[in-house]
Amino acid sequence: MNSKLTGIAIAAAIAAALALAYWPAPDGGVPEAGVAAASAPPRRSLESYMHIDASVPAAQAPLVVSLAQRLERLAASGRAQDAYAAYNLLDDCIVFQRESRLPGLEFELGREMTPEEKAAQQQLCAGLTQRQRDDRLVYLATAAKAGVPGAATLFLSEGPFGDRSALRNRPDDPLVQAWKRQAIAQLTAQADEAELSSVATLMMAYLRDGEVVRKDAPQAYGYLLALRLVYDDILAPGVTNPYQDEYWHWLQDELTPAQQAAAAAKGQAIAAKFRQHTGRPAHG
Repeated sequence: MNSKLTGIAIAAAIAAALALAYWPAPDGGVPEAGVAAASAPPRRSLESYMHIDASVPAAQAPLVVSLAQRLERLAASGRAQDAYAAYNLLDDCIVFQRESRLPGLEFELGREMTPEEKAAQQQLCAGLTQRQRDDRLVYLATAAKAGVPGAATLFLSEGPFGDRSALRNRPDDPLVQAWKRQAIAQLTAQADEAELSSVATLMMAYLRDGEVVRKDAPQAYGYLLALRLVYDDILAPGVTNPYQDEYWHWLQDELTPAQQAAAAAKGQAIAAKFRQHTGRPAHG
């Protein structure tokens, strides 16, 4: 989705893709493979938008499922992962109606949408209502609160109640202040559990003064070291680690020796958690 990809740093997008590829499913299942977009639900396709799965005999034409029916099914499950899927489904419709394409899906597929895919998306989203538009943020809040990977990053990206301008225009509003505390608390909890999009998002947030947090070089460096260690583990041999000090020495130079030691401990703890989740051996 264009608004998401432009609103989140490239480092966060890369880390989120890795998180989705390597992070175990919350219910203990096998992680989805081959996911390339930070905010896209796994295995998206024309069929996933338009068809009921498995219950239609092969000889019959596939049964089209409306947007309202899909949302009803997702909501009925009570699962936070399905709340996240509902958010993405609605957000895709909003983006498609604005741009007549899905940049996030095209990023996943490595190509533009076909006319058939565009027609299917247009048919799916034709009945989008204002109530559904409003509900999408409720679905996202549910997913972020439950710790669904990637949801905390998108919660931050959406801004307070879907209005990023509130951070500039109403910074002292108690509701905005509460939203900021919630956004950072969710990201921090997920980063501590080695959810990579949250780690990368916090690293970028703490690099400079912003609308949500003030610059905190020790925090930023701790998250950077966590990403460095994780990337050392998962990058193919010969691939450059983008978090090496040769690119980030200026950040390290801002820290005292004690702050560097604390950042190293933080990074090592997050990396150890990542290895625990993924079953990878300790680096080195």
